[in-house]
Amino acid sequence: MIGPKKYRKQLFDLGIEGMEINVSTIDNAMSTLNEINEIEKFLKKIRYNVRTDIRRIRLDYMAKLQEVDKSANKKSGLFGRKKSVSKIVQEKKMLTKERNLTIAAYDVVENTIDDYLDQIESSRYYIKNSIQRRVG
Repeated sequence: MIGPKKYRKQLFDLGIEGMEINVSTIDNAMSTLNEINEIEKFLKKIRYNVRTDIRRIRLDYMAKLQEVDKSANKKSGLFGRKKSVSKIVQEKKMLTKERNLTIAAYDVVENTIDDYLDQIESSRYYIKNSIQRRVG
Protein backbone atom coordinates (compact mmCIF):
# COMPACT_ATOMS: atom_id res chain seq x y z
CA MET A 1 0.00 0.00 0.00
CA ILE A 2 1.30 3.40 -0.96
CA GLY A 3 -0.86 5.61 1.23
CA PRO A 4 -3.17 8.53 0.50
CA LYS A 5 -0.44 11.16 0.90
CA LYS A 6 1.66 9.60 -1.85
CA TYR A 7 -1.38 9.34 -4.11
CA ARG A 8 -2.17 13.02 -3.52
CA LYS A 9 1.43 13.87 -4.38
CA GLN A 10 1.18 11.85 -7.60
CA LEU A 11 -1.98 13.76 -8.49
CA PHE A 12 -0.30 17.07 -7.74
CA ASP A 13 2.72 16.10 -9.86
CA LEU A 14 0.45 15.52 -12.86
CA GLY A 15 -0.18 19.28 -12.97
CA ILE A 16 -3.86 19.02 -13.73
CA GLU A 17 -4.83 21.99 -11.56
CA GLY A 18 -2.97 24.59 -13.61
CA MET A 19 -3.36 22.94 -17.00
CA GLU A 20 -4.61 25.15 -19.80
CA ILE A 21 -6.36 23.85 -22.84
CA ASN A 22 -4.86 25.33 -25.99
CA VAL A 23 -7.04 25.00 -29.08
CA SER A 24 -5.64 27.97 -31.02
CA THR A 25 -4.53 25.67 -33.83
CA ILE A 26 -5.45 22.15 -34.81
CA ASP A 27 -1.93 20.96 -33.92
CA ASN A 28 -2.18 22.48 -30.43
CA ALA A 29 -5.63 20.97 -29.98
CA MET A 30 -4.42 17.53 -31.03
CA SER A 31 -1.39 17.84 -28.76
CA THR A 32 -3.60 18.83 -25.83
CA LEU A 33 -5.96 15.96 -26.61
CA ASN A 34 -3.05 13.49 -26.56
CA GLU A 35 -1.81 14.97 -23.29
CA ILE A 36 -5.16 14.62 -21.54
CA ASN A 37 -5.49 11.07 -22.86
CA GLU A 38 -2.16 10.20 -21.21
CA ILE A 39 -3.24 11.90 -17.98
CA GLU A 40 -6.50 9.94 -18.08
CA LYS A 41 -4.61 6.63 -18.36
CA PHE A 42 -2.43 7.57 -15.39
CA LEU A 43 -5.47 8.65 -13.34
CA LYS A 44 -7.17 5.33 -14.02
CA LYS A 45 -4.07 3.47 -12.86
CA ILE A 46 -3.96 5.50 -9.66
CA ARG A 47 -7.69 4.91 -9.07
CA TYR A 48 -7.18 1.17 -9.57
CA ASN A 49 -4.35 1.21 -7.01
CA VAL A 50 -6.46 3.21 -4.55
CA ARG A 51 -9.31 0.73 -4.85
CA THR A 52 -6.90 -2.17 -4.39
CA ASP A 53 -5.54 -0.55 -1.23
CA ILE A 54 -9.07 -0.04 0.10
CA ARG A 55 -9.83 -3.72 -0.48
CA ARG A 56 -6.63 -4.71 1.35
CA ILE A 57 -7.52 -2.45 4.27
CA ARG A 58 -10.98 -4.00 4.51
CA LEU A 59 -9.50 -7.50 4.44
CA ASP A 60 -6.93 -6.61 7.09
CA TYR A 61 -9.56 -5.19 9.40
CA MET A 62 -11.86 -8.14 8.78
CA ALA A 63 -9.02 -10.40 9.94
CA LYS A 64 -8.48 -8.21 13.01
CA LEU A 65 -12.19 -8.39 13.86
CA GLN A 66 -12.08 -12.17 13.56
CA GLU A 67 -9.09 -12.23 15.90
CA VAL A 68 -11.12 -10.28 18.45
CA ASP A 69 -13.90 -12.87 18.13
CA LYS A 70 -11.42 -15.71 18.60
CA SER A 71 -9.82 -14.07 21.60
CA ALA A 72 -13.24 -13.74 23.21
CA ASN A 73 -13.38 -17.47 23.84
CA LYS A 74 -9.88 -17.77 25.24
CA LYS A 75 -9.29 -17.47 28.94
CA SER A 76 -6.63 -15.00 29.84
CA GLY A 77 -5.32 -13.04 32.72
CA LEU A 78 -4.31 -14.06 36.21
CA PHE A 79 -7.63 -15.68 37.10
CA GLY A 80 -8.35 -17.21 33.70
CA ARG A 81 -11.39 -15.10 32.89
CA LYS A 82 -12.89 -14.61 29.48
CA LYS A 83 -13.19 -11.12 28.05
CA SER A 84 -16.43 -9.41 28.85
CA VAL A 85 -18.92 -8.83 26.06
CA SER A 86 -18.72 -5.06 26.51
CA LYS A 87 -14.93 -5.13 26.12
CA ILE A 88 -15.24 -7.17 22.92
CA VAL A 89 -17.88 -4.79 21.55
CA GLN A 90 -15.67 -1.83 22.45
CA GLU A 91 -12.67 -3.36 20.66
CA LYS A 92 -14.76 -4.05 17.57
CA LYS A 93 -16.14 -0.50 17.54
CA MET A 94 -12.63 0.89 17.87
CA LEU A 95 -11.37 -1.25 14.98
CA THR A 96 -14.35 -0.31 12.81
CA LYS A 97 -13.86 3.38 13.52
CA GLU A 98 -10.15 3.09 12.74
CA ARG A 99 -10.91 1.27 9.49
CA ASN A 100 -13.46 3.87 8.43
CA LEU A 101 -11.04 6.73 9.11
CA THR A 102 -8.31 5.01 7.12
CA ILE A 103 -10.63 4.34 4.19
CA ALA A 104 -12.00 7.91 4.30
CA ALA A 105 -8.53 9.25 3.43
CA TYR A 106 -8.47 6.99 0.37
CA ASP A 107 -12.04 8.00 -0.54
CA VAL A 108 -10.96 11.63 -0.73
CA VAL A 109 -8.24 10.68 -3.23
CA GLU A 110 -10.67 8.57 -5.26
CA ASN A 111 -13.23 11.39 -5.36
CA THR A 112 -10.53 13.80 -6.55
CA ILE A 113 -9.59 11.37 -9.31
CA ASP A 114 -13.23 11.03 -10.33
CA ASP A 115 -13.55 14.82 -10.49
CA TYR A 116 -10.44 15.04 -12.66
CA LEU A 117 -11.77 12.33 -14.97
CA ASP A 118 -15.05 14.25 -15.35
CA GLN A 119 -13.11 17.40 -16.19
CA ILE A 120 -11.03 15.48 -18.73
CA GLU A 121 -14.17 14.15 -20.37
CA SER A 122 -15.70 17.62 -20.73
CA SER A 123 -12.34 19.00 -21.95
CA ARG A 124 -12.11 16.24 -24.54
CA TYR A 125 -15.60 17.14 -25.77
CA TYR A 126 -14.63 20.83 -26.00
CA ILE A 127 -11.41 20.05 -27.91
CA LYS A 128 -13.14 17.70 -30.35
CA ASN A 129 -15.83 20.30 -31.04
CA SER A 130 -13.14 22.93 -31.59
CA ILE A 131 -11.33 20.69 -34.07
CA GLN A 132 -14.54 19.88 -35.92
CA ARG A 133 -15.42 23.57 -36.26
CA ARG A 134 -12.02 24.27 -37.80
CA VAL A 135 -12.02 21.30 -40.14
CA GLY A 136 -15.48 21.40 -41.51
